[in-house]
Amino acid sequence: MQLSAISGRCYQLRVSRNCLSTRATSSPILTDLIFQPKLYRSFRRDSAHARAAQNVTLDRSHGGGMRPPARVLLTNDDGPESTFFQAWVQHVKDVLKWNYVVCIPGQQQSFVSKCISHGPLQVTHIDSRTMHVNGSPATCSNLAIHSLVPDVDFVVSGPNVGHNVGRASVLSSGTLGAAMEASLAHKKAIAISFPFNGWGSWTDDDIATAVQMTGSVATQLWEEWQSDDVQADVFNVNVPLGFRTVDGSPVKPEVLHTTVDMQSQYSSLYKAIDNQEGGYEWGPKGLKPFDLPAPTAGGDVAAVKAGHVSISALRTGFIQPAAKI
Repeated sequence: MQLSAISGRCYQLRVSRNCLSTRATSSPILTDLIFQPKLYRSFRRDSAHARAAQNVTLDRSHGGGMRPPARVLLTNDDGPESTFFQAWVQHVKDVLKWNYVVCIPGQQQSFVSKCISHGPLQVTHIDSRTMHVNGSPATCSNLAIHSLVPDVDFVVSGPNVGHNVGRASVLSSGTLGAAMEASLAHKKAIAISFPFNGWGSWTDDDIATAVQMTGSVATQLWEEWQSDDVQADVFNVNVPLGFRTVDGSPVKPEVLHTTVDMQSQYSSLYKAIDNQEGGYEWGPKGLKPFDLPAPTAGGDVAAVKAGHVSISALRTGFIQPAAKI
């Protein structure tokens, strides 16, 4: 499956103590990408929900009275042991105050894209809102939407432990796979990822700030989706932990509408097992988008490499090249 990206404009979020204002900046349409360009309405400049990562509050007094989601499905591909998932669930419950349900794989299921588990499946009810399934992330989406909680109208997959930027990662991500499966059921869906600079390099404050930013962005995207002129099937959102560049330098975060960088790729995903004839194990090579010598301008890799939030609007469909006459 190929994802077609929808070109948009970049928006800078100026951080102050209590609010995060948006400012449009020009961004060239990347005509060299094979992603099919489409237009959609970007962040409203008068939005009440573009808030500071610090001290986020959702003050409805300035909003347009948009209804919240009827019920939100929270899923992921990292399973119940995810480093960031519980902080996000708590934010959804206590700050966003959304009606939600959790349906996640019972164990880690990264890099499985939109794989569907044939089963038999077992749903384990952890509590009144939480279910674990012995299946893939996309399976969790499908099972929840069609069999377990059919009143879901918004699906948030993630936060992924690590980035999901560049073509290779986006096409392979279980986090994106769950969101794509939801879009096939005509549900609005976003995929969230938290890139970081080395395992364990983040602080509790970094996680809290990323979660708050995610809540702000998710709320904004939900509200934008109420308009008929938003053509995205899925939004892929990357929120760097600590808002630092890949070399660790702190930056003032911007939220940028980006395309998916087509340069990202990998080679072999497996390596031979020593002293085992015919045996191979997981050992990916080349899956390092931030090592690109010249990331595509306006792309997701460049945005996250610079320490900014990346939002890529996607269509879940195959792109058919024009027939030769």
